[in-house]
Formats: sequence, C-alpha cells, structure tokens
Amino acid sequence: MSLPSIFLPERLKSALEQWQALSSHQLYFAPIRHHSPACSYSVLSLIEQVKPDYVLIEGPDSFNSLISGLLNEETKPPVAIMAQTEIKNEQDEHNKSDPVTRSAYFPFCEYSPEWQALQVGHQHNAKLRFIDLPWTGQVNVDESTENQSLQKERYLAHSLFITQLAKKCGCRDHDELWEHLFELRTIESLTHWQSFFHDSFIWCALARLDYEPEVLESEGSTQREIHMQSHIQAIKTQEPNAKIVIVTGGFHTLALIEGLANKLTENFELSSIEQKKFSQKQQLGEKDKAWLIRYSYDRLDALNGYASGMPSPAFYQCVWESLLQQRADQLNNKIIPTLNYRNQLGIHYLSKVAGILRVKQFDAAPGFLSVKLAAEQSFRLAIFRGHTGPGRYDLLDGLQSAFIKGSLDESQNELWHEIQTCFSGFILGQIPKGTITPPLVAEAYEIAKSFRFKLEDTLSKVSRLDVYRNRQHRMRSRFLHLLAFLDIHFAKHITGPNFLSGNQMDLLFEEWRYAWTPNVEGELIALSEKGTQLKAIALNRLLEMEKNLEEQGISRSSQNVVVLLMQAALMGLHQRIPTLFMLLDRYIQQDAKFESLITCGHKLVHLWRGRSFFDIDEDLVIEQRLDKVLKQSFYCFDQLSQGDEQQQESYFNALLSCRELVTFMPEINPKSDYSSDFYHQLARLDGKLNHAPLLKGAVDALRFLGGKIDDSVLTTSIQRTFSAGSDPEIAIGYFIGVMRAAPELVIRIPLLVELLNQLLSEWDDERFIQVLPDLRFAFSQLTPKQNAQMAQCIAQNLSIKTQDLTLHQTEFSEKNMLQAIQLEKKIQQQLVEQGLRGWFDNAMEGKSS
Repeated sequence: MSLPSIFLPERLKSALEQWQALSSHQLYFAPIRHHSPACSYSVLSLIEQVKPDYVLIEGPDSFNSLISGLLNEETKPPVAIMAQTEIKNEQDEHNKSDPVTRSAYFPFCEYSPEWQALQVGHQHNAKLRFIDLPWTGQVNVDESTENQSLQKERYLAHSLFITQLAKKCGCRDHDELWEHLFELRTIESLTHWQSFFHDSFIWCALARLDYEPEVLESEGSTQREIHMQSHIQAIKTQEPNAKIVIVTGGFHTLALIEGLANKLTENFELSSIEQKKFSQKQQLGEKDKAWLIRYSYDRLDALNGYASGMPSPAFYQCVWESLLQQRADQLNNKIIPTLNYRNQLGIHYLSKVAGILRVKQFDAAPGFLSVKLAAEQSFRLAIFRGHTGPGRYDLLDGLQSAFIKGSLDESQNELWHEIQTCFSGFILGQIPKGTITPPLVAEAYEIAKSFRFKLEDTLSKVSRLDVYRNRQHRMRSRFLHLLAFLDIHFAKHITGPNFLSGNQMDLLFEEWRYAWTPNVEGELIALSEKGTQLKAIALNRLLEMEKNLEEQGISRSSQNVVVLLMQAALMGLHQRIPTLFMLLDRYIQQDAKFESLITCGHKLVHLWRGRSFFDIDEDLVIEQRLDKVLKQSFYCFDQLSQGDEQQQESYFNALLSCRELVTFMPEINPKSDYSSDFYHQLARLDGKLNHAPLLKGAVDALRFLGGKIDDSVLTTSIQRTFSAGSDPEIAIGYFIGVMRAAPELVIRIPLLVELLNQLLSEWDDERFIQVLPDLRFAFSQLTPKQNAQMAQCIAQNLSIKTQDLTLHQTEFSEKNMLQAIQLEKKIQQQLVEQGLRGWFDNAMEGKSS
C-alpha cells in the first residue's frame, strides 16, 4: 500500500488545493519528521532549488540569538539548545507556591531537517528564523518537572490511522512504517521534494484528524500554530514577494495551510487584535533562558525514552553519509543505483556490529560466516518487503536471526542490548570555544578535564582512586563528592571507603563510574540559578542545612551535625569545618537521645579513621568530641528502660553499638577507658527492663561477658524468666536478646537451650510457627563451629547421633547415583545455554588452586 492510493477526506483534498494556491504566493511547506534523513535530504533539495529569501523553522523564537552559534564551523552535532523558564502556580490565590523551573531540549543531529535547513539556507543567503512560541509560552505548570522535548511526536505514535496503516503494511509500529514508506525511497525520489512532502503531509494530516480541536487547544498545539502563522504573515505583509520555506513538524502543517489560506484575501495582514496578541506572546521570550550545549546520540535515541524523532541515530547518521556520498558521485557523473549504496552500507554496519561484539568478548562472538548469513537474511528481507536495499529493521532482523542463538530470552538480553547500542551510538557533539554557557557548566567541565576524566563521549568509564596515598586522587574524590552532594549525576560511587555509612572502611581505593552526558550539563545549568561556583553553592547549601538544624529547637540531633561535618570534609570545604565542630559541641550537650548520640559517636570514629584522608587539623581533636558523646550517652542510659515494646529493637541496636564504641575507644586513645562507666550504667538498669525482654537478655549477657555477674546470677535470671507461669513471649524475647548480644553463651550455658526446648514442647504448631522466624534469626548468630557444638549438645539431650542432625548424605544407592548424573548433565547444559560455562570453570580453577 502506498500513500497516494489512500482515500482522502474532503478536508485534506481542500487543504491540498489551498497548498497549491499558497505556493503561487511563494510559500513552500516542508512537513517533516524530526531527525529524519529522508526529510533532511528533501529539505536540502527544496532550498537548493527554490533559493528562498527566508527559511522559517519550528522552534521557539527566543532561540534566534543562538543561530549564529549553530552556524559556527566549530559546532559539530549532535548539539542542542536548552531552554529554561520559571513559572508560578497562580491558580490558587490562597496557596501560592514558589516559582518552579522548567527545562526543555531542542536537539540537532547532522541529519535533522532543522539543521540542514539552517546550514543550506545560510549557504544560499536566506534569512533564518525560529517561529514557534517562546518556551515560557509553551510550558505548563502541571507538567512533569523532568526535562522535556520541544519536538514531541506522541501524536504520530498514538494515531489510530497510522496504527491501522502499519497493520495493513505488515509493520510492527509507526517507526517501521515510516521507514518503509519514506526513508527507503531512492535518492531520485527524495530529490523530488514536491512529491515527498506531499506524501509526508498526507501521513501527518491523517494522524492529526484523530484529534479533536478541543484536545489540540488544551495541550497547546493551536496556540503554537497561531504564533507560527503570525510570524509568516508578518513577513509576507512586509515583503509580499519574499520566497519563504517553512520547515515544521508535519503535524502542524495542516493548520498552517488552512490558517494562511484564510488570510489570502487580506494579503496576509494581521488584524490589530492579532498583532497585539502576537507581540504579547513574543514578549514572553524575555523570560526564556537558552544555551547551546553539547548533546549525544544516546540521549537522542527514541529507544532510550526520547520524546521525538527517529530511533538509532548512529545508524541513521551512516544513512545520511551514504546519501551525501551518492549525491557527490552523481555530481561527478558517477551514476550508481541507490540499491548498491544501501547494500554496501548494510554490509559495513553488520561488520561494525560484529567487530564491537568481538571486542566486548561476548561468548561465541560472530565471525565472518555469521556476518555473511546476517547480510543474506537482511537483503532477502528487504526484497521481500519491497525495499530498495536493507533498512534499519531489515538489518536488525537479520542480526537477530544470525547472531542470537535460540530465543531472545534473558540469556541473550545483554548481547541484544549491545547490538541496539551499536545502532544508538554514544558520540557527544561539540560547541564553539567561547560559547556563552552558564559559568557553572564551564567550571565543572574544566575541573573534570584538569583531573583527566575522559569527556569526549558518553560512554560509562571507571576511575580508580588511591585516596589515602595520592593527594591528587583525593582532590579528584572531593570533586566527585561535591558533584554528588549537589545532585549532579556525573559519577556514581561503586566501591571504596564510605565514611558516611561506615561501609568498606578497610579498602584503600575508591572506584567511581562516570560519564559526561547532556543530562549532566542540563543539571549544571539548572543549578546555575543558585550561583556561579560549585563550592560556593555547596557551602550555601550546607549553611542552609545548618540553619534548618538550628531552627529545630529541642529536637536537635548531634548525628545530623556530624553528617554535615563529614560532607564538608568529603567535598573539601575545610573552611566550614571549624564552625561545624563548634556547632557539634553545642548539639552534643543538648542532644537528649541515646540513639542519636551513639550514631554520632560512630561517625566520629569514621572521621578519626579517615583523618588523613580528610586532612583534618589535629587541633580540632576528634577524641575530645568522642569523650563528650560517651558521657552524654551515659547520662541518657535511662531511656532504655522507658521505651515501649516497639522501641526495643532500636534501643537494642543502640546498646550494642554503644558497647562497640566503648570497646574501640582505647585504640583512639590508650589512656581512655569507659568500660567501668558502661557497666555501671548497665547495672543501674537491673530490675527496670522486665517489660523489655529483648533488652533485659542483652543486658544480662553483656554484664556476664564483662565479668560483672557470675554464672549463678545469670542462671538465676534465666530460670526466673523461663519459670512456670511466666509469659512465654517474654521468655522467647529474653532468649533472643541473649543470643543476639552474646551467641557463645548458648554453648557455655546449656540451661538456656534446655529451658527453651521445654518451653517449645508445650506449644502447639501455630504458636511455634509464629515465633520461628525470630528463633531462626537468633540461631543464625552462631558461627559454624558453634553450630556443630550446638548440634552435639542437642543430640546428647535427645539421645541421637550427631550426624542425624546434619544434611550430609553419606550412602547412595544406584538410583541416587543415576539421578545425580542426570542432574549434573542438566546443570552443565544450562551453564552452556546461559553463557556461564567459562565463568564456572574459572571459579572452579580458583577454588582448586
């Protein structure tokens, strides 16, 4: 089925006649699809043939000041214009919120019709204009806060007409249908721009008819089209004989043709009311902020969630280059059919994908025969589908047939993802040196470059930093922590000491995964409203966080202050550290929460362990703060006896953390010993924890381990807890408290297990199942050796053999052996199918060595 064979409604027939009438007034419409090589080539042909006075392009008219940057010879696509504006929600006069920043991208690649319109129009001395509403006029306060696209094509994807047409043509979606009908035309057909844009207009106009006028007005299309039409009218009024090429998304062309046709009898003049509204809308552009930034193929790819345009930009860049090569050959009288160029491109791209897969060291990476088979499959599919050479879908289908072994299941997902990445690409564009960008973007880029981060593309890379021994690496780490604190997603911490959480503190190296992407530049631009220097913005944010803490009043928390202190040190904001230490001193004295103080103490220990990493001034003496923390926490010990049942778990963890902190203190200062004070506080809790069995069990266990009570005292407490008439829930809670605080006691004091066994024997299945998860967790505290000792003790009590309690099977029948062999074969087969055989063999070799 071809577009000329489709029955057209009367409205479209009339629009085609109006188009013809407007062409006599030298108005030339180019209804395009964004980022389409076919549309770009027809735009190029149109401008070269018409040699217009004006080239008008869909895009906010507030972008016109950036056209010179787009035309600069140093600008290499993909690039984008990023727009920002602030809007206020004034719908509710009684609840007005703060202004909200909204951002959007207007991207260009080399084969974007808008890019070619600018470049070729400039070559023919045409005046170039963007004519769409300013971004401020388009944005809606209720829309998502995420960065948006100014080239949305959701209408085409959701059109009922296009969906039905795709089914009739045997295409999977609107992208495949577009390629089938437009992208795979011969170069001669693309050069004949009149017929090409006639067909693209029908495609887009029929999709537009699926939408009611009220819908188009509510989401802003109507207002944008009126603004674009006003631009055209203004030029035609001033220069009636001007030749104008109008490059817009095809979805809007129908409205522009109909609107301008209605103005023919008035010589395109704007009424006074229309002129007033037009001027008001243009003035909205004063609120727009716009910058030319680098962009990337992966961000451009529709498969990665981009809102408009063609998918697989790296592949279509090669398609564009092939078109330009064929064009150059024709100018040199070297006439070769389009089919030959497409076949050559297909073989080249399949070989490129295979080469990348081999470099990535995928199992059974495709060789020459696989590429040959994929090419044959792609060429045959193209012939079957009536294509002049293989297109994107033909090549992908050929690749899947030849490169993917078996079904496209989870085992093949990684390989298929890499193939799609080859079609998507990751090239990052360039903008001219000296281009006006927010200072924050320039600062971050130059610092990252000075630290030798690779910023030429958007591929993810890993940086390994020797943060303890190499000062330059520490400076890099602080820069990455600074960006992370400011929510700039340039790098992600993978491994290495995490001082905030206390994890992996024994590692010497940090590893970060990083990539400089357009999103990073966008985040930096958004942050620019806060200042012009990264450290200044971070410092202001810290000050704001300090201020918020100060305003909390009685709920001051020392652990929150020490987090601010560590963040300042991680980012290298050492000028703020003395003030934060003074604030911490004040908060420690005022903090009345046991858990907060203990958490603060542990973070101070992390700070002490990393003092060389942080370059902390010795005069600040972390040990003195730890002394204050422990004394204040001892003062708050009574809180353990005042909590309800729900607080037992958190108090229990804080109690064990306190013991750990006390035990660690002599390592920081050999002269410091807080153990006597700690056990004194535990003794003061005696008799006050009967309502909190988890804590009571822990306290008794800790006092016994510390030598503050003997076996007889602990045994008496255990017997009292498990005595007849006592609450079984309290007994279980007590046992779990002992096990989690000191699991070795279950071996040293067999009475614990005997009483527990007696208690459990009196319960029915339902009650046992309820407490089983807690018991399993308690016994999981045992080491393998303690587990073996426990099994031996239980076996003696039950008068059975210890080996009967194990899961080891020492005798096998012939049937068992055959079943084991069959199971082994299945496992081996699955390892091969899932590509894990090599990994398994390496792992086994490592164990044997």
